[in-house]
Amino acid sequence: MRTLLLSLLLAPHALALPQAAPAADEAPAAAELNRILHLRGGGTVRAKAREVEGAWEIQRGKEWQRLAPDAVVRVELERVVLAKMRELERHVDRRQCATRVPFAGWMAREGLLSESLQQLELVLEADPDQSEALALLAAYPQPLVVPGAEEADPQDALRLAASAPRTLQELALRALAHRPEKERLHAALLRSLDSHSPRIRALAALGLRRTGAGSEVKALVTRAVLDGSAQVRKECSLALRDARDEAVTLPVLRALGSRTAAVRENAISALGVMNYPAAVEPLVARLGALASTSGGGGAWKAPASHIFVGKQFAYIQDFDVEVSQGAAVADPQVNTLVEGAVLDVRVIGVSEMTVAVESRKLREALAALTGADPGDTNRAWLGWWENNRSRYRPSSGPRTPPTTTPPTTTPPATMPPSTMPPATAPSGST
Repeated sequence: MRTLLLSLLLAPHALALPQAAPAADEAPAAAELNRILHLRGGGTVRAKAREVEGAWEIQRGKEWQRLAPDAVVRVELERVVLAKMRELERHVDRRQCATRVPFAGWMAREGLLSESLQQLELVLEADPDQSEALALLAAYPQPLVVPGAEEADPQDALRLAASAPRTLQELALRALAHRPEKERLHAALLRSLDSHSPRIRALAALGLRRTGAGSEVKALVTRAVLDGSAQVRKECSLALRDARDEAVTLPVLRALGSRTAAVRENAISALGVMNYPAAVEPLVARLGALASTSGGGGAWKAPASHIFVGKQFAYIQDFDVEVSQGAAVADPQVNTLVEGAVLDVRVIGVSEMTVAVESRKLREALAALTGADPGDTNRAWLGWWENNRSRYRPSSGPRTPPTTTPPTTTPPATMPPSTMPPATAPSGST
């Protein structure tokens, strides 16, 4: 019933509202109040307005600007529209994009542009590829100022769009994609992927994904694993997902053998976002290796060594008397005394923390790839794997050559030189 009510309220021309909402604008038209003016031909103006001699005037700074008598087709008090919005919001399920997007569309048609874009921001934050939200942006009911739309150089347009909200970034990329110079845009996106600004790098990865990123796998893989910004890594991983080629998982899988914990964790997160079933078996193998290392069998002992803390003292133990040419000479015998303690040292804190964090990320990646939830322990996931391993055999399709089948055991400790990322981390990375 609530869904039916909401769909009726959010229909493009439906204005029926619950009894609690104000129903009419009873303020005199000549009063200087905040209003939303709907203009002929589309568009709205949200400002302090008044009607003078049959025409509407809006306040711009300290001056009043007069509109043409036939320019305005409908006027609403801003407070009335906001009251309607609050009433509708009570029926919106914040967890479901299916109700958030129509709600944002209603706000856009009523002239609440900032509130509408804020709702779409929340939707795209939860799901960057939510189809209904992207469709609404593509056919937005109101004209919007797109950052960088007037710039002739795509590089300058990307730099201006990078500081805008996600909704306006999507519109900016759509405007750039419609330009005839496709190669120039592609080159600008590649250059922006090496920018010092993480916002520009993230926008470049999004742009490559929206325009097709199949030919830029190497640059995206490097950023997906080594970039210092989590947002950039996520956008690059999503671009690799949209490349629809399981072979792109190979260099990321090899990064699981890195000696640096941060690189391994980034690789695990990237594989979870890329969403290729071929990565399930290697991730489970890595989880099994960590489980055996962290005491899954009950016989594990922390790495141990010994350290000596003490001092040495020299003392004369005795004298040897030697006689030479009728004279006796005392030859001292020097010995040393050791004082101190030998301590048993075990490295537990750092080792255990690394294993725990990496195991958690592995479980999160496996949950994203498989949709399963056997539990929050390595043992539970390994038990799940024993019952489901037949469902995740490596693909033998034509897009993944046999020589690039992901490994089925724990990745090597170091990555082969042919797939190792450059020794110098890219700009903005850690």
